[in-house]
Amino acid sequence: MNQTAVIYPALVYKSKKNNVFVANCIIKKLIGYGHTEYDAVKNLEYILNTKSFDYPVRIKPVYNFLPSLDYKSGK
Repeated sequence: MNQTAVIYPALVYKSKKNNVFVANCIIKKLIGYGHTEYDAVKNLEYILNTKSFDYPVRIKPVYNFLPSLDYKSGK
């Protein structure tokens, strides 16, 4: 039996205010913090896996938005 995991994208960036890395899952409106990018993503995965017991959750890091989706570009 194959177990399927659900993959959510998370925007990963470094906060200038606290000097920590942030993994922000916009779909689930949850945030994970860490001293490294890896820690932030793993903390977010842990939070999502404690909220959902039906299936395992994985995080796919995204480091910037697509430029075509930027509302300031005028396109």
